[in-house]
Amino acid sequence: MEIVRRFLVLAPVALVVGAAVFLGSYVLAGSGDFGLLETGLALVVAFLAAAVVLAVVLVAVGVLRLAGVRSAWAALGLAFGLVVVVLGIIYAGIAMSMQPGDPGFNMSLLMTAAGVQIPTWLTFAVGLLIGDRRNRAARDAAVSPTA
Repeated sequence: MEIVRRFLVLAPVALVVGAAVFLGSYVLAGSGDFGLLETGLALVVAFLAAAVVLAVVLVAVGVLRLAGVRSAWAALGLAFGLVVVVLGIIYAGIAMSMQPGDPGFNMSLLMTAAGVQIPTWLTFAVGLLIGDRRNRAARDAAVSPTA
């Protein structure tokens, strides 16, 4: 349960980071101005990316729990591997179905789906790293003798 709690705590942070990155990329792409519609779109895209990643991570936690592994890092790695395999299968299906005159719209959707997940994966990894360092520092402070 501790591992699930760690990821659930990081999910809102991943949502904010994903929305900020999406809005930042929109502004840098040259549009310049953004309003309520673009902000809402960024929140929806970031929410979907965070939800998909969180769902896959929770599935990985469950699978690893059945195997007796209790590691947040293992769950994150397995979830990332699962997403890469699924996106690879989708990529192969799209690449095989493309006609010579096809502009690749489906491919651009796939690339966008993969790209919007990057801030979420990085937020989860950095959050786990910070949590592990904080726990190690607290453990070392509790064990070290005070003179």
